Amino acid sequence: MNPKLRSMTFFLVTMGLFAAFPLCAAAADAPKAETAKAAKVETAESAEAAKLQLAPGVRMKLEAFVQGPDGQKRLASLQKAIAKMKSLDKSTNPQDFRRSWAYWANIHGYYGAQSPDGTVAEQIAYLKQNGFASYVKYYQGIVDQTPPDQVAKTTWATCEHSGGQQSQQAPNFFLWHRMYLYHFEKVLQWAAQDPTLRLPYWNYTDPAQERVPAEFRATSSVLYDDKRNPDINAGTKQLNPQSTNIDTVLKISNYLDYEFKIERGIHGYVHCTVGPTCPVAHMGDVPVAGNDPVFYTHHANIDRMFSCWEAKYGFPSGSWSTQQYSFPDQNGNMVTAPVSDFLDTTKLGYVYDNSTNCSRTKLLAQATAQVAVKPVSVAKVTKPIELKTSKVSVDIPLNPAAHDVLRAQNATAPQATYLVLADITAKKPPGAVLDVYIAKKSDPNARQFVGTIAWFHDFGVGQHHKAPLDKTEEFDISAQLAALGLDNEESATVSIEASSGLVPVESNTSPVAKPLAAEVTFNAEAGVSIGSIEIRQGK
Repeated sequence: MNPKLRSMTFFLVTMGLFAAFPLCAAAADAPKAETAKAAKVETAESAEAAKLQLAPGVRMKLEAFVQGPDGQKRLASLQKAIAKMKSLDKSTNPQDFRRSWAYWANIHGYYGAQSPDGTVAEQIAYLKQNGFASYVKYYQGIVDQTPPDQVAKTTWATCEHSGGQQSQQAPNFFLWHRMYLYHFEKVLQWAAQDPTLRLPYWNYTDPAQERVPAEFRATSSVLYDDKRNPDINAGTKQLNPQSTNIDTVLKISNYLDYEFKIERGIHGYVHCTVGPTCPVAHMGDVPVAGNDPVFYTHHANIDRMFSCWEAKYGFPSGSWSTQQYSFPDQNGNMVTAPVSDFLDTTKLGYVYDNSTNCSRTKLLAQATAQVAVKPVSVAKVTKPIELKTSKVSVDIPLNPAAHDVLRAQNATAPQATYLVLADITAKKPPGAVLDVYIAKKSDPNARQFVGTIAWFHDFGVGQHHKAPLDKTEEFDISAQLAALGLDNEESATVSIEASSGLVPVESNTSPVAKPLAAEVTFNAEAGVSIGSIEIRQGK
């Protein structure tokens, strides 16, 4: 080739390459820019997703949970989750079995040779020996369980329940059950493939919501359980709105006192009345209570009551907060944590739709916390009272000094007055709850409802029942005394009546203190005795 031509060709090629370089660089930068842009979008979306994930889900009252098109989707998701869990009851895969319905019921309690609560056969024998032979039918289909591995041995039958006087109680009733529901809810979300699913709560502290919700009474539903009081399942009877009123309990500012009162009061009452009674499967018997789907909506409401207290008084603290418990997570792996990690539900990813307006009456919602003062005995009867029949009444004399104390009492006074029933004993299960009333002796019909004594966790063959029953019940009667006006009365009359704990459905509109029109099966051989009855100011 001609040297000139060769040089020209080289020059043109070289210039062409130089000209091409910016184009190549631009072409190379284009995907980088697109990648950066996409990365920014992805980061924004991830941040939004994280924000949504961190936003606490809302545990709703059941009547709102099922309302409207979204409500039907939520209900379907809950039913899908429970059906999936029940399908894993006989799984041989360890992870799947730990996500089964039976496994989670067993965490609360179970019957079996290795259970601290004994075997099914032992419980049936106990019922027959104590006048409850007619309830043996409720144990059909209930079989002994055996922990398959160390995880089950660690986590099964670990529920916390108070025993005896408050000073002897296990102080983590609220927080053990909060941890339990938290992990149970995570398994529900896994089973439903729905991370938005939250446990609804049975809103029975509302007088209009005393019936077991209809969704749990439909016999074709996975939420139905035939081991309940038949009238409850038929929808003809409901909880007594007098027994589900926690207004005065919410005035208790001492955390352990509040926990004890909720656990021994409304919590046990709901267990025994849904029951069919205590100690009978499912709801009325601790080792098998978790087999009924309504158990979890009941305990969600109990957890809400804990949140109500926290909203009013702040997070509790104490040496008990270092206690650790273990549960399987949604992947079937055991996790262990201290209860202090579970005080703030927002950090757990949920809140309740109502934890700040938990009283029925505005007056009591605004009342100041009770002031701890040295107890003063106003009046007392020390002669033991035996319940040989389903009803008993006791007159408590009131002297002039008692009149002075009672005259100053009103419903919102910070210094509360209590009715104390001490040394309550029973040799056998009574088969009924006890409703307590107070009245003027001169006008026994104008009486005031005081409270309900239930027996959940008090009887059976297991670990909790080795010592003879002996408990004391205290009821804040400040509002009742203000309504009665006993300051000029010679005596107050305290009545104790056995009850099924249920009332006809039509009676829920206006709770009043009157005899309940519900069937009562009172075990007259129970040997129920009350050591003393006292009206006491302060505690």
